[in-house]
Amino acid sequence: MRDNFMTGVIAGGIIGATAGLYAFSKMSPRQRKKLMKRGNNVIKNASNMMNMTNAMNMF
Repeated sequence: MRDNFMTGVIAGGIIGATAGLYAFSKMSPRQRKKLMKRGNNVIKNASNMMNMTNAMNMF
């Protein structure tokens, strides 16, 4: 059961990454720039949240 789950997770990740790269390649340069900017903001926010939880010793 667990092997099937892990296989599905890995296969889903590969399919998702492939679909994402295909969609990214079909975007206009303006759309790519906007998407990259949004992605950088998400990464910064996630990093700040991790730093806050570490500072508060929650986990």
